[in-house]
Amino acid sequence: MSSNNESIGKTLGVVVSLCLVCAVVVSVASVQLRPLQQANKIQDVQRNILAAAGFKDVKDVEATFKANIEPRVIDMKTGEYVDVDHSSFDFESTKYDAARSFAIPKEDDLAGIQRMTHNSPVYLAKDESGQVSTVILPIQGYGLWGVMFGFLALDDDGQTIKAIQFYKHNETAGLGGEIQNPKWTATWNGKQLPVDIVKGTAGDNEHKIDGLSGATLTSNGVDNTIDFWTSNKGFGPFLAKVRKGALN
Repeated sequence: MSSNNESIGKTLGVVVSLCLVCAVVVSVASVQLRPLQQANKIQDVQRNILAAAGFKDVKDVEATFKANIEPRVIDMKTGEYVDVDHSSFDFESTKYDAARSFAIPKEDDLAGIQRMTHNSPVYLAKDESGQVSTVILPIQGYGLWGVMFGFLALDDDGQTIKAIQFYKHNETAGLGGEIQNPKWTATWNGKQLPVDIVKGTAGDNEHKIDGLSGATLTSNGVDNTIDFWTSNKGFGPFLAKVRKGALN
């Protein structure tokens, strides 16, 4: 019996020791890899901004972004530029910082995101002559299963859509997940604000977009997201200045 107890005790000791060692290794690895994970996250956002601006299959994301995109930060109420570091924004977490954000009244929360920041980054893509040719706006809104994060690219008239680019969501693959399908996102090019996602085929109507087959709730979520962020509750004050030629 003593031998059996000793054996069980030793086994438990080995198991506990192994668990402690593994926990320490995982913790150390997590701390050491955190800067790399953050850098990868930033680069992924930059890659999607570039894609929205028309830069596809970019090899050196950081260099291409630096050379072609000018990040600015605006006051959402006035649309004016403010002196705030754009890199201090995390689109998933900054809106929960009470000092930098506010709760959206339920009756105004068309996108279903609950909170938004007082300021927001916008991204200005320039052409070869140095003129701003594209405005990229960060957008987010609730789909079927969670918040969808993306970018809406507009021409320098602040009215014509050039691209829509979703980079993170929880929508169902093959249904709502088709918001990332290049065939569908290509149908947005050239459409005019305001837009409406419709069931069936939109045809040549410049204000209508084909709905996603079998994904009505996701389509509604995208529709509500665009409506919210292009309204006066979102980037409306900034877009009003863009339409008056403020970019160039």
